[in-house]
Amino acid sequence: MIKLQIAILMIVAIYTTTSAQESRYGLRLGVNLSSISSDDIGEGLDESRIGVAAGFFAEYFLTQKLTIQPELQYSSQGNKSKTLRVNYIQLPVLFKYSIFRDVVNLQLGPQAGVKIWEWERNQNYNTFDFAGVIGLGVNFTDNFFATVRYAHSITNVFDDSDLPISVEGNNTNIQLSVGYRL
Repeated sequence: MIKLQIAILMIVAIYTTTSAQESRYGLRLGVNLSSISSDDIGEGLDESRIGVAAGFFAEYFLTQKLTIQPELQYSSQGNKSKTLRVNYIQLPVLFKYSIFRDVVNLQLGPQAGVKIWEWERNQNYNTFDFAGVIGLGVNFTDNFFATVRYAHSITNVFDDSDLPISVEGNNTNIQLSVGYRL
């Protein structure tokens, strides 16, 4: 049910952008510090992974201070242990609110992800991941900016249907990125 609600919210958010008056597009490149938050992961396997995030975005102005920013990005996530690495194509849809002279903005929104790769290729990870994202952005110029974001998934990362025990875990991710608006 919650997956359906998130999907509907994302569709409404994207549909809303078609009526926006002004839009901009750009590229983002960043670094992730991610981990799978779980009580079921043993000692020595719970170290965070440093990965990469890269993608494209569109920014649509809803008001002078409020924008909506759908993105399409690649994100390498999971833990440092090779057995706990998983990569995604993600679609965050973030609402951005300018709080200080269009230099600083707060970001909040849902994110849907599709697994594109896992280390062991044994299908022990769920295909879809849904998360909530919160962030802070700083505009250095009209074109260059930086963001820091925190994402926490609300879905179980593991597909334990073929495992003899139940395993639960959520993706957590801190992302630091720089970007350029075209």
